[in-house]
Amino acid sequence: ESLASKRNAKLIKAEERLTDGVLFYVFDFAIEDGTHQVLSLSVNKGRIWSLDANTTEKRWNNRKDMYFNVVGSFMPKLT
Repeated sequence: ESLASKRNAKLIKAEERLTDGVLFYVFDFAIEDGTHQVLSLSVNKGRIWSLDANTTEKRWNNRKDMYFNVVGSFMPKLT
């Protein structure tokens, strides 16, 4: 809820997933300004990684699968 209130948003959905030993938290927000945001947070090798994708609510229904695929394909790497 704190992430949502900082964005003046409503939390639609929150998920947790483990991929290749990296724990991801994915949040789906509807922001009061008419924007929709998908936010991914993870920790890998002692660093916090974040990735977000935003679009208008008008475009959200047509593009939500694409946004979740893009955010879901992110894998933090340190060489």
